[in-house]
Amino acid sequence: MTEALALDLALLPPGWPLVLAGLLAGLLPIPIAARNVGFLGLLASLWLMFMAGGAPVLEPLDAALAIAFHLVAGAGLMFAAAHEDRIAIAAGLVATGAACAALASRSLAGLMIWTEVIAIASALIVMAGGTQAAIRAGLAYLLLQVLAGVLLLVGIALGSDGTVTAGAFVLLALLIKAAAPPVHGWLIHAYAAASPTGSIFLSAFATKVAVIALARLFPGEPALIWLGLAMAVLAVIPTLFESDWRRLLTWAVVSQLGVMIAGIGLGTAEALDGVRLLAIGHVVYATLLFVVAGALEMRGGKAPAGLRPFALLAALTIGLPGLAGYLGKAVIGEALIDAGLGWADIVIVVVGAVVFATAGLRPLVEKFGTPGGERLSLREGAAALLLVLAGLALGSFGGALSPQAEAAFHATPLIVQGIALAAAALVMLTPVRRLLRQRPGALGALAVPMPSWVIGAVQGFGRVGAALDAIGGAAAGLIGGGGRLVGHAAVGLARYVSIGGVGDGVLWTLTVLTIVLIVSFG
Repeated sequence: MTEALALDLALLPPGWPLVLAGLLAGLLPIPIAARNVGFLGLLASLWLMFMAGGAPVLEPLDAALAIAFHLVAGAGLMFAAAHEDRIAIAAGLVATGAACAALASRSLAGLMIWTEVIAIASALIVMAGGTQAAIRAGLAYLLLQVLAGVLLLVGIALGSDGTVTAGAFVLLALLIKAAAPPVHGWLIHAYAAASPTGSIFLSAFATKVAVIALARLFPGEPALIWLGLAMAVLAVIPTLFESDWRRLLTWAVVSQLGVMIAGIGLGTAEALDGVRLLAIGHVVYATLLFVVAGALEMRGGKAPAGLRPFALLAALTIGLPGLAGYLGKAVIGEALIDAGLGWADIVIVVVGAVVFATAGLRPLVEKFGTPGGERLSLREGAAALLLVLAGLALGSFGGALSPQAEAAFHATPLIVQGIALAAAALVMLTPVRRLLRQRPGALGALAVPMPSWVIGAVQGFGRVGAALDAIGGAAAGLIGGGGRLVGHAAVGLARYVSIGGVGDGVLWTLTVLTIVLIVSFG
């Protein structure tokens, strides 16, 4: 019986213990109990994925990405232990589990279900920031993600006849979820408005799942090369002038997503493996940077003793050979050279060097000059150390995940990367950096500010919810009461959004929406 139970559990979507743990953690009133449930869910999820004896459902690179997602969840739980943030913990666990399930999904319907669960959980993470800006950014996040979900649904509905139109709907939906311009503003506003704990969870899941889906469905789409390169270049420019570290990191996230999309557009086996390796590496080093930036922000910009070494390691992890951020970018670059696009390799090397300088080195120089009167907490240090070790492991042994990774350790990419990093350090470690004046929200227009209809949606959401409730009542006989549940959920969300509150009410609302979504399409 035990073997049968283990087999049955292994056949469920990967990550389901994390989804369950997240829902339970959100309902527990004591933060320490919520964290303990989260750690139990994390261990159970890893055991079921890799030690339960069930049939493997993930390819090696996808499995490595799933492990990276679990590491982010572990780091987020450790970081949150020092800063009470129960709602972000609960929603972050749900997003982690849904991301693992999405990686294992091989159908568009399954992908749509799990990406919508990620979107709902991520919107809650944003709104848990507690400010009016966070609530508006969270609602904008949710609206755009739901729009992308509708486009996916339309693509699925049209896909039976194999038309080009169906593929266009799916492509557009995934580009929205991957924060491709001109609809990348939702990511900039959301990550910057979330709590420091929330940013740790947000940086890992939604966009990486969208990138993997693009790699599976649209490899070799030439337009993606140009879109990705434009995205990488345009998003890195604000990092030169942005003074808010978390907002700067968000721009850097968009830039590196552009590099991944360019690799997908190339579509060769080498490029696609590079995309996956970069996605794994980016999950690790971006989360590490958000941990360091969050620890600094939580103390009003006064660096605690013990944080500077982690800040240095975080900066090096962005691009130093042998660490997490180098491998994938180097493989994509070599694939571009092999395809006769050497100039594109130069672009991504320069972009990577700028990210190294602006997101890593400059904050290290300028934001650690005011020492704080306290030490880095043991749990914060453990969260950072976990990610540092993960970066070392990926940089040292990541080549075993793909035979294509050997290209990253040829002499040419190593020399080029070394020169680029040295040039970036020369600029940012000398007074030359003062020519690049910084201020909060610099070049914010490039983020495509939230349009007025989003703010209007916040103010008028109650009326929309009431209409949905009425529709749900009318259709209850046809869909088993699901529409009524959605309507009540919308009204509940409207009430809490309209008064500026986030917490148990929003958690219950999004829990109901998640359950209805899974039941409706499962």
